[in-house]
Amino acid sequence: MGYINKVFCWIIFFNPLLISAESLNSETLSAEVNEEISTEQNTGQKVQINTLELVTGLAKPPFILENQQQGLQLDLIREAFASENIKVHFNAMPLGRNITGFRRMNADGIITLPPSYEHPSLFMSKPYISYENVAISLSEDYFNIEKISDLSDKSIIAFQSAKKFLGDEYESAVAYSMDYREVPDQMKQIELLFLRRTEVIILDINIFKYFIKTHSSPLFNKPFTLHYIFNERPYSVGFKSKELKDTFDKAIQTMKENGSYQIVLDNYLN
Repeated sequence: MGYINKVFCWIIFFNPLLISAESLNSETLSAEVNEEISTEQNTGQKVQINTLELVTGLAKPPFILENQQQGLQLDLIREAFASENIKVHFNAMPLGRNITGFRRMNADGIITLPPSYEHPSLFMSKPYISYENVAISLSEDYFNIEKISDLSDKSIIAFQSAKKFLGDEYESAVAYSMDYREVPDQMKQIELLFLRRTEVIILDINIFKYFIKTHSSPLFNKPFTLHYIFNERPYSVGFKSKELKDTFDKAIQTMKENGSYQIVLDNYLN
């Protein structure tokens, strides 16, 4: 009987302590979980507003300079997000690998895509930059290239993925080219033209003019002919979220209204 009384007394004495300890552990666990959730949310927020990782093509001055962190196109994007205190880091890779790189890196976007481009993981911005592709030949060849179909019997070196960007008419024309290549290095295109390793190159006119202006080698002093056979093509940024896309669109519109957009263009094109 004495033993039962002792057990009974032990239960009465310690039970509140057990309940209190259990309650304390539960509260502590709850606090830790809440703190962890809060930390994750805060961390996620910092990642979102601290630095964006965007995929670019390889160097193609003046749009993307050789250091691959500056250039007309990159400066526009950087300044647009700077107004929201968001930094941007650019990751260069061949144009043909942009989508693969975007997926593997879990990047925040790709900076040069057609506005009509469709991908389940991308939200396309409004067009923010335009490229004016041209065909270029050496004047001594006296080529009469007035329309896309006139390319059909020429040897051609174009920028990477040109068939995808320049449309069905272009793809049909170059199918009959004597020698057709697409290369990721657009500076190499220009060198090969002046070395007479190809008859025609296809690239943006501003890339070509910038190269000629910044290279003084006698090799590039040969007269050349510009053939305006393509329409000007606008390009967008593909973002992984609608929020980023909306932020960018709004910032670019503001830059155009306050004149800072034109200032960036003038820094590279004039």
